[in-house]
Amino acid sequence: MCDQRKAIIAEPGHLLVLGGPGSGKTTVALFKAKQRFSTLKPSQEILFLSFSRAAIRQVLLRCKEILKPAERRAVAVQTYHSFCMDMLRAHGRLLLGHPVRFMYPGDERLQKAAFEGDWEAERQRQAKEMGIFCFDLFAQGAAELLERCAALRKLIGDSFPMIIVDEFQDTDDNQWRIVAQLAKVADIFCLADPDQRIFDYRDDIDPLRIEGLRTTLAPREFDLGGENHRSPNAGILNFANAVLHNQSPLPDTSDIMQLRYWPRAFASTVHACVVFTFSELRKLGVENPSVAVLSRSNGLISDVSAILAEKHAYNGRELPIVEHDVVWDAELSAAAAVVVASTLEWPTAAAEVAVARTLALIAAYYKLKNAEEPTKSAAEAAQKYEAAASKVASEETPRIKAAKELLAAHQSGIQMVGDPVADWKSARRVLQEISALGELYREVRLVRLFRATDALASGLSNRWLATGSYEGVSDLVKGILEQEKLIAVERDPRGCILMNIHKSKGKEFDGVVLIEGAFKSHFFDERKEVSPYERSRRLLRVGLTRARHRVTILRPQGARPLVDPI
Repeated sequence: MCDQRKAIIAEPGHLLVLGGPGSGKTTVALFKAKQRFSTLKPSQEILFLSFSRAAIRQVLLRCKEILKPAERRAVAVQTYHSFCMDMLRAHGRLLLGHPVRFMYPGDERLQKAAFEGDWEAERQRQAKEMGIFCFDLFAQGAAELLERCAALRKLIGDSFPMIIVDEFQDTDDNQWRIVAQLAKVADIFCLADPDQRIFDYRDDIDPLRIEGLRTTLAPREFDLGGENHRSPNAGILNFANAVLHNQSPLPDTSDIMQLRYWPRAFASTVHACVVFTFSELRKLGVENPSVAVLSRSNGLISDVSAILAEKHAYNGRELPIVEHDVVWDAELSAAAAVVVASTLEWPTAAAEVAVARTLALIAAYYKLKNAEEPTKSAAEAAQKYEAAASKVASEETPRIKAAKELLAAHQSGIQMVGDPVADWKSARRVLQEISALGELYREVRLVRLFRATDALASGLSNRWLATGSYEGVSDLVKGILEQEKLIAVERDPRGCILMNIHKSKGKEFDGVVLIEGAFKSHFFDERKEVSPYERSRRLLRVGLTRARHRVTILRPQGARPLVDPI
């Protein structure tokens, strides 16, 4: 261990450790925790705060490598949200005199879609007057608790005499309020990479947050610089830093391959890049490699998923289907799956009940879509299907064609055979054959990417064996998918994983394939930025530095160079 790391471990009080990806910030923080373990009193712990469950998983893996079992039990690793939620649940009555309640993202989206007026003002009102906190108001409520109650601050300080704050550069205003209050009662150890700020498009994230820390807490500061232990024998970090700082020429390194494509060859070239990256990793001796396929937008990720699910030919070579997972906000796919599940229930109920339920769930799908990204078409669709559901429930003729087609499909009957896979496809075909429901059909096809297919098949099979029907499986499918979405983020990365670059932060993979679209998901967002595109460059650096061994960059012909020529 170098002298600087020994000094970090020995230094008392508030600390700030700077360093790039793979520089060892987390490792030295855990060695610091190991050193503090002997000073802890009974029931005291060291708190490690980070932003994402993916980052938490990485920290827990590192804990197993560095800390003994008793030491690991004394390190509480939490996301900001879970820490704040625990605090509100335990002490929230101090704000209003009664326990607080929580509104989760899906419920908030639906309330927002139905609310006419200033939703931000309304949710603040609900928090202050009713004690109902939306997901991203947890930190605000926790900050207010700590600022108003010295006894609570002391309680937290007595429980956690040292608090490690990961990715400090991305703390928002309320999270910084929490850190500033906890600094009055505990030693704060901040880990930061100033070049990895990718959320500064948010108004509540201050690009000068580290300066504020220096002014307010005056921590002892250490800089691990450009050290790189994630890929220590690679030129990936040097390349990524050159892209970040727009430095030409780019370093020549064998760890990064850049390719260009013509739009007509996009599918085959994408497929070949992914297969090639796996092949190169195996040549390096990496067993069971993990490869992340990254782009800036979910839209392009969806296109790539469809590409990898089919066979293609590249330079005369046939490319096999690539099994993969997709990490994204999949609420719409889950909502469409519940619509399919409702058609599985059709044989158990009359049309005025069964089809009305399906129409109501379609309306819920469009309400959710409108809540995520408000559009006139989504709002109108929600209203139309809700009205159609009401008509059908009253045994009246609905106005819209799709509702009439659903009634006709119910009357024709769906033949269920007790095979959950075959029956699911039969139910899904109802959406496929009604042109107005094509969007839901496309969304529901992505459900296989949840890794939920085994759980769904088991749940549907058990229901059939118990009752001889699929009665009630709408709620069953919804519950399974909600659970699988939570579990998926905790799994170790393996095989091929698709996600946008923002979601890759805090994760590590053996290889990365970075893809730029010809007509969307451009690396440099010229609509929102001007040269030298600092925000886009920071995001690209994050994507590049997720790789341990190999990066493949795929861009369209004529795309803007990664760095400006000298």
